[in-house]
Amino acid sequence: MARFIIKRTLLGLFTLFVIVTVTFFLIAGAPGDPIAAKVEQMPEKAQRVIRAKYGLDQPVFKRYIIYMKNLITTGDFGESIIYTGRSATDVIKANAPISVKINIIALLAQLIIGVFLGLVAALNMGKSVDHITRVSVVLAICIPSFVFAALLQYFVAFKWRLVPVFGWGKPAHYVLPVLAYALPGIATYAKYMRSSTLSVINEDYIVTAKAKGATQGRVVRKHILRNAMIPIVTMLGPAIAGIFGSSFVIENVFAIPGLGSYYVNAVRDNDYTMVLGLTVFFAILYVAALILVDVLYGVVDPRIKVAGGED
Repeated sequence: MARFIIKRTLLGLFTLFVIVTVTFFLIAGAPGDPIAAKVEQMPEKAQRVIRAKYGLDQPVFKRYIIYMKNLITTGDFGESIIYTGRSATDVIKANAPISVKINIIALLAQLIIGVFLGLVAALNMGKSVDHITRVSVVLAICIPSFVFAALLQYFVAFKWRLVPVFGWGKPAHYVLPVLAYALPGIATYAKYMRSSTLSVINEDYIVTAKAKGATQGRVVRKHILRNAMIPIVTMLGPAIAGIFGSSFVIENVFAIPGLGSYYVNAVRDNDYTMVLGLTVFFAILYVAALILVDVLYGVVDPRIKVAGGED
C-alpha cells in the first residue's frame, strides 16, 4: 500500500506541475493588461513602480521561475493585483471555511440520501417506489442547481418567509444554498447507486448467501452495499475537490462570501494573479482527492489490489 501511495503521489505532483505551468502561460498570454485601469491616471514613473511590484516588467519565463520558486518554497499563491496587499493565501484562509461548511453538509446529504434512495429503488425494482424514484431522479438531474436556487428563493424564502432569501451569518442562511446544491447531487448518487446495486444483486455470491440462510439485512449490509458502493467511491474524488470549486453559482446567487464567489469576482475583475493562485489551489485539492479515492478502493473492496504491479 505504501508503494502504491508513493507512486500515486509522484504522479500527482507531476500532474500539478503540468497544470500550474499551463495555467501560468495561458494567463500570461491572455490579451489585455490586468493593471491598465489601475495605473492609467498615474505618472509614468509610478506606473513603472507598480509594474515592477507585480513583476510585470520581467520576461514571462522569468516570472514563471519566480512564481514556481515562491510556490514550492513558501507556498505563496501570489498577491492580488486588484486588491493591494491581499494574497491568494489570505483569501483561501478567510473564504475557504465558508465554502467548506456549506458544501460538506450538502455532500453528506447527497451521499447519505442518494445512496439510500438508489438502494431502496433497486431492491424494489418495478414497484411504485422505484418508478417514483426514477422519475424524480431524471427531473432533478435535468434541472440546473441555479434553477433550484431561484425556485427555493421564491417559494421557501419570499412567498412562505421561512428563511432569508440570501445572506450569511446565521444558521438559517444554510438552508437554501445547501438544498439547492444538494438536490442534483442526491439524484446523481441515487441513479448510480440504483444501477450499481442492480448489477450485483443477482451475482453468485449473493445467491449463495441467501441460500445459506442469511437475512435480507445481512445480505444488503455485507454483500450488496459494499460492492455496489465502488462506483460511488469513484464519484467522491471530484466531489471532495468540488467542496471549494463546484458551488460558484450557488454562492453568487445567495450572496455567500465563499471561495467560489471570490473566484468569480477575480475573473470578472481580471485579477490574473488571484485567478492563477486559486486555480492552483483547486488543482491541488483535486489531485489529492483522486489519490484518496484510489486508496479508498482497497478499503471498500479488498479484492482490488494496489501493490505488486497490480495497480
